[in-house]
Order: sequence, then structure tokens, then C-alpha cells
Amino acid sequence: MTDDDYAINEQTSKQHWEDLLRKMLPAGAPLPDEDQLDYSISVEYQPPTHPHNNNINHHALSRTTTSSPIPITKNSNFTKPPKIHHKYTSATTNLAASLVTPASETGEDGISNVLSFDTTQEEEEEEEEEEEEDNDSSTSVTASPVVETGGKKNQKKNICSRCGNGNRLKEKEGCIVCDARYCSNCLLKAMGSMPEGRKCVGCIGRPIDESRRQRLGKCSRMLSKICSPLEVRQIMLAEKECFANQLRPEQLVVNGRQLGQEDLCELLGCPVPPLKLKPGKYWYDKDSGLWGQEGEKPDRIVSSKLNVGGKLQMDASNGNTQVYINGRQITKVELRVLKLAKVQCPQGTHFWLYDDGSYEEEGQNNIKGNIWGKASTRFISSLFCLPVPHEACQGLKLKKHESITQNLEHSTRVDKLMLFGLEGSGTSTIFKQVRFLYGDKLSGEELQHLKLMIQSNTYRYLSVLLEGRERFEEEDDSDSSVYSFKPKFKHFSDWLLDIMAMGDFENYFPAATREYAPLVDEIWKDPAIQETYRRRDELNFLPDVAKYFLDRTIELSSNDYEPSEKDILYAEGVTPTNGLSCLDFSFRDHSPMSMSISDDENGQSPLIRFQLLGMKLHDGCKWLDMFEDARLVIFCVALSDYDQVWAHKHNDDVIITENKMLANRDLFERLVKQACFADIPFVVILNKYDIFEEKIGRTPLSVCEWFSDFGAGVVKTSTVSLANQAYYYVGMKFKEVYAGITGRKLFVWQSVGRDRGSVQGGISFITEVIRWDQQRHQHQHLYAHAHDDDDDNTSFYTHSNLIVNS
Repeated sequence: MTDDDYAINEQTSKQHWEDLLRKMLPAGAPLPDEDQLDYSISVEYQPPTHPHNNNINHHALSRTTTSSPIPITKNSNFTKPPKIHHKYTSATTNLAASLVTPASETGEDGISNVLSFDTTQEEEEEEEEEEEEDNDSSTSVTASPVVETGGKKNQKKNICSRCGNGNRLKEKEGCIVCDARYCSNCLLKAMGSMPEGRKCVGCIGRPIDESRRQRLGKCSRMLSKICSPLEVRQIMLAEKECFANQLRPEQLVVNGRQLGQEDLCELLGCPVPPLKLKPGKYWYDKDSGLWGQEGEKPDRIVSSKLNVGGKLQMDASNGNTQVYINGRQITKVELRVLKLAKVQCPQGTHFWLYDDGSYEEEGQNNIKGNIWGKASTRFISSLFCLPVPHEACQGLKLKKHESITQNLEHSTRVDKLMLFGLEGSGTSTIFKQVRFLYGDKLSGEELQHLKLMIQSNTYRYLSVLLEGRERFEEEDDSDSSVYSFKPKFKHFSDWLLDIMAMGDFENYFPAATREYAPLVDEIWKDPAIQETYRRRDELNFLPDVAKYFLDRTIELSSNDYEPSEKDILYAEGVTPTNGLSCLDFSFRDHSPMSMSISDDENGQSPLIRFQLLGMKLHDGCKWLDMFEDARLVIFCVALSDYDQVWAHKHNDDVIITENKMLANRDLFERLVKQACFADIPFVVILNKYDIFEEKIGRTPLSVCEWFSDFGAGVVKTSTVSLANQAYYYVGMKFKEVYAGITGRKLFVWQSVGRDRGSVQGGISFITEVIRWDQQRHQHQHLYAHAHDDDDDNTSFYTHSNLIVNS
């Protein structure tokens, strides 16, 4: 063969291998270089110690043909090619198989140059399944934003259950329920925002694996690298305290009786609960507080007199000493400690032990001493691994109680202000404004909570827009609708709306905020979404702050993002639970009336102390009786709600929708009719006047049936705007409701919650109302005495009546 023929054959062979390799690789994937192929399919040859025990023809020589473009070295003995997790794993493994021939086949020079593998059919099928799983996992990450969950235990701890990454050097975080393990790239996608700690999204709500109970609340090194310290603290706290991760009552048996939920709550909620409690059987001495595992010596002294478990059995600790404490036969270790403590305890002795350590013989009513009274006894008990009681804290409790009482006596009176309002009425904004004006600064945890809330709410706002876009597109019959969406946005839109409908939103966000922020920014700027936003008045659940936050999606998703004061004011929500929040604040009253009446010792204006209680009423008003000592009730109404829809549950099943202003009216009526608020003044704050002023020109006030007669009374004038006339009209409507129930006058204040001056003016107005109410009571009291002394004192009666009804 000539050199030219040899070169042609070599070029043809090389082209053949390249064509074969392209068929194996995904479409469009580049060919790997020789280094990658060498590492993927070959390892250094190690000759076996006993040649007759391996399946490789050890007489074959290590030699490769020069025409092969891929270098092949001899492989060690194995029945299955090693699984290398690499982009080109499947292709190069198949290529390696194609390069080997049976052991009997030789090259042109007559020398055997290949290896033989002994592979069964089952192993080949298993290998194909693993390759398919790898291909599916590599494509699913980019094709779908849906988070995968680990449904079963992963037998290979070094392989990520989501992406199949098998790098042993990379840490994996395991689910505390199913033991699925995830790499750092997949952890947040698989576990979401971790509302119950380190659980797959599909495992949320399920009980943990008991073998992992000791890990609860202990942060791993990988999690601390992915999340900020405050996020880690919240995740660990949720992992320890969430209901699903707690012991279930059926897992505990005390004194032969299985515990119920109330028993477990009492046991874990007592001042001195058993620590590191695990599922099992225990015995408990209610009189002394001794606690231990069934059949063993006591290992803990818990709170006594707990109503849990059955009757203490004589053989609870399997003692055989013939000495009894509270009916239980004690163990040899306990008997030895009693003897070292100089306690006379011959066989057949029955002691009665109390929780303070004092003891007596049964039936004698004569305290003989205190077992734990001496330090030497406590030291001996610790040597024998027996529990000792905690130091008495009764004196400390008494001192603390006295200190609190003294502080209350020396403090000035605190007026309690109740702040009510439906969701979206602006109560949270007013609450935060008051804190900025008179209260303390936000703590780091509060800022972190607000940051997470802002990030999550951004996706909530987008979901409202996406749902509105779909509705508008269905209504538009034209072929080229302005609400048409790009295909790459449609997939994300369907996924986000699905998790909103299924109630799984909190399982994904805010953990996935950073991942999808660029896509959200693109969707928000899309013409279809912008056209949808122009019809925002038709989207009942889209707040007016949506644009403010969606314009800054990329900024909000950054790890370095810290909410500004404006961001905090615009953010929705009062507290992490959206329930009751309390704020104590005080300020100097600089009003002319207060300064002329009384000054303090330094000649300054008096210090007024308030306690503001902000809350949202979701479950009626049944629990309001505890606030009967309130000084004033503030009811906040958003003026811009007159064309909005309010959805709420009725009888826990049916969801009812109604006009939100009518819902405000109904809630106001229920509050006014509360017996605990019978003699307490009310102030209605008509909030969001700025938004109302901008909306009233587009949407008439008469869209709300309560305000259907507003149009007839409108007088066009250059001095009074339409919004101002509508404001007075709405205020009079609430005054009519209040007067019809109580017969008294209602105080109304106009407010712009995001304007600090407006909120400060509202606080001053509330202070004047309280002062007026105090004078009203004083005049009524004086009138009662004057009327008893002089029936002809009509002038005072007239003056008092004017004050009451002014």
C-alpha cells in the first residue's frame, strides 16, 4: 500500500468516526476533543493478580491502530462500563463499545488488540434506563420551570435526585422526609422557600423521618452558602417549630397509655418539658416529676402534676430492690444514691417523694428530709447519671412580677387605639408610618421578612396580570390580538397560574425569585402585559403598587437588595402573620389646648402614650371582647375600593364576591354593634385619597350601588373638585350608618397613607377626639351631680348637650 492510499484510508476512517459520533450526540452539539474522549472511555490498565479469574484475554497486547482518531488504553476488569456523569457520557460510552471486537478477532497484523466485556442483558437495560434519566434531567431543567421532587429514597447518596450530578466532591443536602439529595444548583428549585425546613416541595406537610429528628434546626454548610444568615435562621426556626415536624401523639406512650393531642401539648408546653423526646414508651411520676424510658432508670425531672399518661406502674423502671417511691419499685442505682445520701431505706420501705425533693414514709405525714438538699447528693446523682431538679425559680418569678408592677405604677396612662380595616385598605401603611414617626427602627429580622414579602408579592402581581391577559385575549376575536403572548412566556405563565390555583405559591417563592427575575422583567415589558395593565381598573385584585415593584424586578431579586423606607411603605402586609400587631409609641402634645392646660415638671408639653393595635378581621368579631379597654377605634377605608370586588368564604365552603365598599360598610356595622365598643368613640379614616382622585374621573362613584344617588347631587364648580365632593358624600354615608346604630356623631378624616404629613395630622386629630371624649365624660359626670343638687340648672344642661352632640 502506498503512502497516498494509506492517507486516503486514514482520512476516510476519520470521517466515518466523525459521522458516527454526530449521530450519537444531540443535534447541534459540538464534537468533543480527544482529551474528553480519552477521559470518558479509558482508564489505566492494571493487570490482575490471578489471570484465570478475569474475563479479559490477558494474552491480548496493548495496541491501537494508527487509523483510529481516538486513543484507547487498556481497561481494568469490570462487567459494566463505569458511569461517568459528563455531557457526552452516553455518546462516548457507546463509542467505546463500538471500538472493541470479540477476543478472537485480530487486526491485519494478526495480533489481538481489543478487550472483551462480559455484560448481561439486564445490565444493558439498566444502563439504557440510566442514560435516558440523565438525558431527561438535563433537558427538563431548561425546558420547564416546574420543580421536581424526590418521591422516594435515593439509594446513591452522591447523586443529585434532580439533575443526576454524581460528583462526590460536591456537597448534597438531603430531604428530612424522603432522603432525596440535591446539589447546590437544584436545592432551591426542589425545596422552594422551605416553609417547613429542608423538605422537597412534594414532602411538605408530611412527617419527618425519625432518624433525622436530631438534625432539626441544625444548618448545614451548603445551606449557609446558598442562603443569607437571616434566611437560614428563618428556615431553621420553621424546621424546628412547624407542626408537621413535631412528634405525633400516637408515637408516645406514657404509663401504658397512648397520648392524645391535648396531652402532648401539655407535656411539651410545661415549664420543664422532657428534652430530646423521641417516639417510644415512657413512665412518668406525676408527684415527683421523675421521667424515664419504660424499663429504665429516671433520666429527667420534668414539671410535676401534668395530666398525661395513665397510672404509674410498680414495675415501670424494672426495679428489684423492694424499695418503693410513689408506688414505683426503684432501681439499684437509685437505691445506692439514697444510701449515700444517708436515707434509711430497708427492704419493704415505701416513700412518698414530692417535686421539691422532700420525702416521707407513706401514711406517716412526717417529712423526714430533702433528698436533693445537699450539694453532695446532687453531685453523687450526676456521677450515677441520675437527674437532679432544677433550681427553684419561685423567688426569681416573684422579683420579676414585683418589678413589672412597680414599672406599671410609675408609668403614665397608655391609651389603646384599635386599628381595623379590610385587606388593602391601607392599615399596614398607616401602621408603618406611625412607627417611622414615633416608634423604633425596624430590626434586621423585620427587614428580612419585608424583603421576602416584597419579592413574593412581585410574582403575585404578575399572576394577576397574566390571568387578566388570558381573559382579555379570549374576549378579543381578532386574529392579531394585542394580548397575544410569545410562546416562551406562555409556558411560564401557565406554570405560575397553576401553582397559584393549587395553593403551592409559598412553596416556590420567594426562593425562586432570583432564578426567574430576568424572565419576569421581560414579561412585564411585553406589549401584551402593558396593554393589560392599562385596563387595571378591570383587574379587581391588582393593587396600585404593582407597577412600582414590577419596574424594579431585577433590583429586587438581588442578594444585596435592602428595602428602602419607600419600599417598606409600599409593601403590603402588617406583620409576618397578617394578624395582630402591636406598637407602643409616645410623643409630646404641642397643641395649644394641651400646653395651656398642663405642663410637666420641666415646663414641656405633656407626654402622650399610645398603644396601636393593628389587625385584619378574617374570622368575624367573636374575639373582640378582650379589647373592651380600648380608648378609641380607628376604622380605615380605602376610597378607591368603590369599584373593587371583595371575595371571602361563607360557612367555610362557599366563596362569596361582593363590592368591596359594601364589605367595608358591613364590617363597620358589625364593629359598631359590638358591646365592648358601646361607649367608645369611632374615627373613620378615608384613605388613599390620591388614588381616588385619579380614578373618579374614569370610573363614576355610582358603580357602587350604595352610592347610586351620587350623580344627582353633583354640582360642577371650580372651587370644589369632583373628588372632594365624592369624599364628603362617602363620609356622610358612614356617618348615617353610625348615627343609626349609636345615635352619636362619627369623626371622619381624609388621609393619604403614603404621605407622612397626612398620617401625622391624623394622629393629632385622634388626640383631639380623645381629649374631647374625656371632657364629654367629665361634663356628664358633673351634670349628674348638678342635676341632683339643683333641678333648675338648665344652662349647664344645654352646654353639656352641645358638647355631646357636636
